[in-house]
Amino acid sequence: MKIKKPQVLEIEGKPRLAVVPLAEWQRIVERLEDAEDALAVRRWRANPGEAVPAEVVNRLLDGENKIKVWRMHRSMTQQALAEACGVSKPYISQLEANARLASQTVLRKLAGALRVDVDDLV
Repeated sequence: MKIKKPQVLEIEGKPRLAVVPLAEWQRIVERLEDAEDALAVRRWRANPGEAVPAEVVNRLLDGENKIKVWRMHRSMTQQALAEACGVSKPYISQLEANARLASQTVLRKLAGALRVDVDDLV
């Protein structure tokens, strides 16, 4: 496919704009989108990350407590999570009941124990 030479418009004596036929522009955009998609696939193949089950995603979207959902997904008890984070089991229970807010330090520990980003818990 031959690319048509664009019309170049000058502003203050310098080339500033290029005018291309609409069909040509649409082809350029389509090729760019295809290239971006191919890059995304290559990146995913290089590091696929973790597949999260639909049940977990749906529970999170339904507004369930994120700490509880991730803890259960990781098959951890409240006690095990508390021990991993250096806090008490009642503290975890309060967090999961939305009766208490975690500090940034505890959030980082929770994220590490649950193998998620802090953003996944807030």
